[in-house]
Amino acid sequence: MMTAESESVSRRGFMKTAGALCAAPMIVPSSVLGQRAGAVPPSDRIVMGGIGIGNRGISDLRAFLSYRDLRFAAVCDVRNERREAVKSMVDARYQNHDCAMYSDQYELLAREDIDAVLIATPEFWHAPLSIIAAQHGKDVYCEKPCSMTIAESRALADA
Repeated sequence: MMTAESESVSRRGFMKTAGALCAAPMIVPSSVLGQRAGAVPPSDRIVMGGIGIGNRGISDLRAFLSYRDLRFAAVCDVRNERREAVKSMVDARYQNHDCAMYSDQYELLAREDIDAVLIATPEFWHAPLSIIAAQHGKDVYCEKPCSMTIAESRALADA
């Protein structure tokens, strides 16, 4: 049971607590709090990866790179020149070298920090990769057609 004495706050205790609360915004970067003009806190940011970004996928990538609340973090392609071209675009946009490259889609999909994937492969890969991505808990953005058969459509809906 609390007594009146234990409920009271000393002047010194109050000043220490108030000082710490006032200093917190000075210590934590404003981008984490989403307070800097145009800044998005990391918890509100979508982290995205891309699989098979070629000709058509480049225009999709450009659109995604324009969103402030989305961060493109990884690219996967079996063709090295395409991986490197996409990485260069992403790194130039964010002015760093953080975009990871993969030749195996399972490595990209295994990343827990990736929330969603852009699938821009040839059409016959759309459904299989979308299903695998959904099974890994990723949201999927895929160009049409999402599937080639009714069976693929059902499997995709069930994933």
